[in-house]
Amino acid sequence: MPVVRSLFIMNNKKPALILLTLLFSAFAIITLLAFLAKTTNDKKNGFKRKLLTTVLKTQKQLTFPSAIGEIIGSEAEAIYFQGSTPYLVHQTSPALDALKTITLPIAPILRTNSNIRMLLNGRHIYISNRNLPGMLDYHLDSGTIASYKLEKFYGKETNLAKDQFIIRTTKDPAFIKINLKNKHSTIEDRFSESNGAGAFATDGSLYYDSTTHLVCYTYFYQNGFICMDTNLNLKLTARTIDTLTRREVKVAHVGSSYTMQQPPRFVNTLGAVAAGNLFLQSMLQADNEYPLDFTENTVIDIYGLIDGSYKGSFYIPPYKGKKTYQFHVIDKTLYAIYGKTVVMYDLGFIPDL
Repeated sequence: MPVVRSLFIMNNKKPALILLTLLFSAFAIITLLAFLAKTTNDKKNGFKRKLLTTVLKTQKQLTFPSAIGEIIGSEAEAIYFQGSTPYLVHQTSPALDALKTITLPIAPILRTNSNIRMLLNGRHIYISNRNLPGMLDYHLDSGTIASYKLEKFYGKETNLAKDQFIIRTTKDPAFIKINLKNKHSTIEDRFSESNGAGAFATDGSLYYDSTTHLVCYTYFYQNGFICMDTNLNLKLTARTIDTLTRREVKVAHVGSSYTMQQPPRFVNTLGAVAAGNLFLQSMLQADNEYPLDFTENTVIDIYGLIDGSYKGSFYIPPYKGKKTYQFHVIDKTLYAIYGKTVVMYDLGFIPDL
């Protein structure tokens, strides 16, 4: 009987030992793969990054009732976010301590479609409707709305001051300075060149930095960015640290308009400006970056708007497994948007911000 019992115990232990062996092997394989993914970078892009910090310090987060678009602008005691529809604006404090939703009383005849962007200047919220083309001016105090029709279609805009904008037209792309209340004050830049392919090849994002009073334009599909003053005089042509000067953009001519035959891969995408600095998301991995770090995080490179100098880089971490799809920098704080949630990060590690 003791012998039989021993054999029975040994036979019962075998499945457990096999299971433990399999679990250990699986763990070892996963660990090895993670190690290789973090330490191996076979793809060389010919540039390196200077990481200022590897971890951003989270200050606070706030979840909104629905998904939000981007930050419209800020005042001393309030930050405004574009809501999920053209009629919703969310207001909170710089510390994300409160939440208020404003429904814009836009009359049905003036209602805009989804291709809009909101911009704040003082107590004015400008609703830019690129497809009209035109703008609505909503006054936060009086609740009144003024409507302005623009003469040219545009795909980018930035606000300089009350009623003053710089737009980038879509056909024969050019930068134009407009005043909503004075059409005779329009200024057009003298450096844009027609490429016969519409705005696609040189598509990008447009920003205005109130510290340097410079307007910055970054490119999606090629290296570099440019800066101009508020009278559209070109002040800077700068390169980003990546070595890819241009991606091929295939454009088809359909009727009187253009369309992309195949969307090219991005070189740079999201961006923000603050205190004379450009914060630009890069889509290219540096030679000294771990693939896992590059893949999981949003990579931000910092450049000076005055001289175009590269100042360093950092990662915006994911939140609940999701990457940020919009961010904004105010003073030494970065506000990153993840669907319904906004997370504040401390940028105190950047010396001259």
